[in-house]
Amino acid sequence: MKALHVINTLSAGGAELHLLTLCRQLKRHGVDVVVAYLREHIKCSRSLLQDFEAEGIRLVDLRADGRYDMVFPLRVARLLRSEQPDLLHTHLPRADFAGAIGHWLHPSIPWVCSVHGVYSTHWSGKWTLPLLDWVWQRADAVIAISHAVKDWLAQERHVPAANVTVIHYGIEPERFAQPETVFQRTWRTDGLAVVGSVGRLEPIKGYDCLIRTMPAVHHQVPSASLLIAGHDPLGYGESLQALIDGLGLKEQVRLVGFQRDVPAFLQTLDVFALASRSEGFGQVVIEAMAAAKPVVVGRIPPLTEIVIEGESGLLVDPDDPQAFANALVWLLTHPQEAQHMGKRGEERVWRQFSAARMGEETLALYGALLDA
Repeated sequence: MKALHVINTLSAGGAELHLLTLCRQLKRHGVDVVVAYLREHIKCSRSLLQDFEAEGIRLVDLRADGRYDMVFPLRVARLLRSEQPDLLHTHLPRADFAGAIGHWLHPSIPWVCSVHGVYSTHWSGKWTLPLLDWVWQRADAVIAISHAVKDWLAQERHVPAANVTVIHYGIEPERFAQPETVFQRTWRTDGLAVVGSVGRLEPIKGYDCLIRTMPAVHHQVPSASLLIAGHDPLGYGESLQALIDGLGLKEQVRLVGFQRDVPAFLQTLDVFALASRSEGFGQVVIEAMAAAKPVVVGRIPPLTEIVIEGESGLLVDPDDPQAFANALVWLLTHPQEAQHMGKRGEERVWRQFSAARMGEETLALYGALLDA
């Protein structure tokens, strides 16, 4: 089987890292994988080009750097003609649009479309949603990365529910299991009770909420420290730093920038926290769980699909600094219970969110489409 994947960028983000992991799994099942990308990467992040090449995955640059480049869908159509894949699989809205054009011109090639988030209130391109409705409704199959995304597609975007398959992100848990000390030495975290979070610096991630928790957390746990890792494509870090300075938290809260080695960063933490106001899935949560860290997240879908309350983490009211503070203090002051919770979270990732499981479910969908 030969599968052509099309994605917006090769920048180190959730969808891109997911595709890298998925391609690795598909290759292990004997699938010939080709990845076409619109542009290599965005600022303040790193390119995954060498990571794909190291896996022996052939890459095609579609040279669509401009946001309003309307020629690239024809390049995808030409690529379908030259590559003759058994199946086309697109990821992220611009690539989905190109997939729709390519599929229209080559209808004999089955087309799978992965929807990696809920693109609505907080998405800058929400004005394109009527066009994307048309796109997603015409795919042979749609993969939703969570039940929350499937519900949104079916209820608000009117994509037939029978055409949407939920396949959760999967990771390779063993990558997160080995303790690292490089980050501890670099940021001098020895002796601190470290809370951490990872993701792009943008308002939807709720970092302002986490920062506002710290006066209450520090009052009860004087050694508590908050580390926020992630690239800053919008310059939002300046607003967060102003909030940190205004609350007098320079010693307790640090923005540590983009981290190439996320497993090492996670191993530095005592507790992982995510205060996102909206998520398509929440891959970083399963990464933290794979590192055996107890997690505190907002009680929003799809995080409620990942975290079992009181077993693999704590769910709190979203956008509520006091609720987050109470949960963080409890975990930091009950280390044995926190350790047990982290271990149960690690076991849950191995059972429910492994890359092997994701690869097998994706391959089964491919097979069903080709049989049809």
